[in-house]
Amino acid sequence: MKSALLLVATSGLLMACSGLVPAPEPVISSFNEASVGIQLQGFAMEMASPEVRNAALAAADDQAAGVCRRGPNRRAEFASTRNVPTGQYSYVIERLYLCLR
Repeated sequence: MKSALLLVATSGLLMACSGLVPAPEPVISSFNEASVGIQLQGFAMEMASPEVRNAALAAADDQAAGVCRRGPNRRAEFASTRNVPTGQYSYVIERLYLCLR
């Protein structure tokens, strides 16, 4: 049992060091037909390589565009970002998009 736990911990460490950390999934936090908020895990974004970080931001952009298309305003435009604390040592990055015509 100890060897299996050690193997899992070692593989996780190697993945983190080699840049194979998966891109954080964007999560819709708010939508009111005029704007949409998308959240990404802050610590995961810090630990990710620049390529993975850019892929996560692109996924957030795509998700915001898809959500804005559902309302009367069809185009999503990035407006701002802020860090929202979720615990003593954790936070999420919230990206705000305006839904424009």
